[in-house]
Amino acid sequence: MRNQATQRPIHRYTNLQPYRIAKGRAAESDAAVVDRFHDSLAVISLSDEPSPATFLRCIHREMRIRCYSASSIKSYTHACRSILRWFGRPPHLLDRENVRRYLEYLCDAGHGPSDIGVQLSAIRTAWDKMCFRDVTLGLETPRPKRRKAIVASREEIRALLHAAHSLRNKLMIGLMYGTGMRVSELCSLRWRDIDQQRNQIFVRQGKGKADRHVQLPQQYKPLLIRMSNGKSGEDFVFPAEVTGARAIGRHITPRSVQRAVKEARSIAGIQKKLTPHSLRHAFATHSFEDGCDIRRIQTVLGHVNLETTTIYVTVAKQRTDFPSPLDRLADTLDDQQASPSVSQSEPPRSHSSSPSKQTATPSVGTLRVHSRRDPAADDEHFEKTKRTQITLELKTANRRCFLTGIIAEFSRPGFLTLQLPPIETWNDQLRSMPMAVQKRVGEASFYETARTQILKKLTRVDEREP
Repeated sequence: MRNQATQRPIHRYTNLQPYRIAKGRAAESDAAVVDRFHDSLAVISLSDEPSPATFLRCIHREMRIRCYSASSIKSYTHACRSILRWFGRPPHLLDRENVRRYLEYLCDAGHGPSDIGVQLSAIRTAWDKMCFRDVTLGLETPRPKRRKAIVASREEIRALLHAAHSLRNKLMIGLMYGTGMRVSELCSLRWRDIDQQRNQIFVRQGKGKADRHVQLPQQYKPLLIRMSNGKSGEDFVFPAEVTGARAIGRHITPRSVQRAVKEARSIAGIQKKLTPHSLRHAFATHSFEDGCDIRRIQTVLGHVNLETTTIYVTVAKQRTDFPSPLDRLADTLDDQQASPSVSQSEPPRSHSSSPSKQTATPSVGTLRVHSRRDPAADDEHFEKTKRTQITLELKTANRRCFLTGIIAEFSRPGFLTLQLPPIETWNDQLRSMPMAVQKRVGEASFYETARTQILKKLTRVDEREP
């Protein structure tokens, strides 16, 4: 050790005990404290007063050497660059008070606990862990907001699958709900990872750089076998949407999956803000409700800690479906129904957004709705759901086509559900229409308009019935 006069400050743990070099169980209990955090062991010596560019370059290289993920390297580098830009001075002059003022600046700018936590982790990694400075000592990571997970019901999942207007979108939504995969894991899925013999999907290097297996939904097995014909094992199941040479070796982006779920949610008229991660929540919650062991759910989801899995199944554990006290006051409801001052109930309305809030879309033709009772529905089922076959007639100045295969029914009072066939089944009919019409059929606004027209027609038919 150096002399007491030149010795550096002793680094201590949060319990005020000094750092010691681990020497095993046979080490003497009164071993001397050693200051092992010397500038010679740092990634870059801040005593040499490096420039911000040199500092960032060394930190970036060290994170790559330590095999940080690409997203962590990107976010940490951006955070370090951000605080140095705010600080306006070399990195060796940064101290604990400067870090506190920077975090206060982020709070005043409206940043949330999650973003502030990432910024603090980046500063702690770069200055404390890699350069042995105590600029974050005593600073705790902000506590995130506790929010309940948004879990879709089984009926909403069914409506979401029916509303997906392409075979690819139906498959993406179905696999995320049926396997519990993350959206990034779904996007990078290759044909070699699907084991048809064992009915499993191999998830390579998921979150935490861990491999795992998930169960392949049986109803998608024939479809995947048909789609895999002529495909190489290295090909992506969901390739990039771009064409040409740019599509080689690229898969669909998570943003495209999010957009597909949003469109299906809008068409189905679901008010909940469902996202691809909501399907993962629904998989865990519904599996737990069906009696699956939480340890198996943990393994399938790829969680290291059981506490993380518990967050997903909290909704299933904390059930609130006990009878409401208001439901026991049956006489109050009867009195209100007998009162002449109570207005009659309104016709069923769609759960989609009001037309005034929707963005106006230029017209490319006219739309007409044809309907008839579904022959497959018996009298009892039709009386309950009004299950109807719908045909959409698209007409322009000199052309028209008919889109068939749509089923409409009221799954519950006021909630209209549309079962849409894959858009690929309409390719022959749409091929004769102008390109503007073909593009419009692929947009969510077209199905919103069709949903409104179908709802009006079914409501008029219901009012004419005796």
